[in-house]
Amino acid sequence: MTWRIHFTALDLARVRIGDSLGPLAETLFGLLQLSAPGRHPVAFARWHRRALTRITPQMYPLTSLVPPGMRAVDLWTLTGEQSTIEQGIAALRAMREESVLAELDYFASHSELPRAAWRLANPGGDERDLLARAAYVSYRALIEPHWTQVRACLGAERMARADVLFTGGVESLFTTLYPDRIRWRAPVLEIRMPSETDIELGGRGLVLVPSLFLGERLVLLNDLHDEQPPRLVFPADIGSMRGARLLADALPGSPAIEALMGSANASALGRIADGCTTGELARHLDVEPTVANRHLAMLRQAGLVVTRRQGSANWHLLTPLGLALLDAS
Repeated sequence: MTWRIHFTALDLARVRIGDSLGPLAETLFGLLQLSAPGRHPVAFARWHRRALTRITPQMYPLTSLVPPGMRAVDLWTLTGEQSTIEQGIAALRAMREESVLAELDYFASHSELPRAAWRLANPGGDERDLLARAAYVSYRALIEPHWTQVRACLGAERMARADVLFTGGVESLFTTLYPDRIRWRAPVLEIRMPSETDIELGGRGLVLVPSLFLGERLVLLNDLHDEQPPRLVFPADIGSMRGARLLADALPGSPAIEALMGSANASALGRIADGCTTGELARHLDVEPTVANRHLAMLRQAGLVVTRRQGSANWHLLTPLGLALLDAS
């Protein structure tokens, strides 16, 4: 069975690469991975073993919505893209009653739900509050210890996909995204899914969003009442994440990093975290562009910075290792 996403010329011009659905969504995807024994990627074996030891009764209001298997109550669509855990928890508390009931009805038609789950529809009820607390505790235990590396990996994935889009266009982007399940037959993107549906973008465009804990799944966030572009969430390429040292032991502490970097390079690394041109970095450091270029060359040689040509300017970004090193400091 297939989902068919129909593009117009305007939609194709509005295809872009997003950052992440945020820490709450990655927490939900992580729990979904834990609920399906044997289905997690080998790269996550250590995380999987550790995470199972960190599950506590306080998480039950959330884990009960992710029963063993490959299904879960779709809280990621109900809460949407939220860049911080605080925003994610606020979105969880603010879920619309009718939307929650519709999702619970749909889920209950395929799987069993605890009776208390139906009380989640009441925004001011105790069950909603318990769910919000469970989500925060789950994030702190399962995802937060690795969030720096997760962000780094997703940043690298976004950069790699943006490169494909810039150099090869939309066709190259779609055909390399997930070849086993996605096929581009212009102007239709076909996605192998458990059901049949046609989606007209109608000029909204499409945002491709990488996820680290999504596993082998694909997720589409598409609100027909929202003018914002739908989000197609796809699994990041785990094989490209070596530099981020995902789920590895902690990186060196601040004194070691400062001794390694020096104050000027550390300051440069902080500015490059948001992306910048050579001129912007020079102004930040209050030096000539030639001096800024020397700092950039040193950081690139260390594998901390990557440079991309955009128009007439060079655009500098942190690599996964650079982001992890900066956050560790």
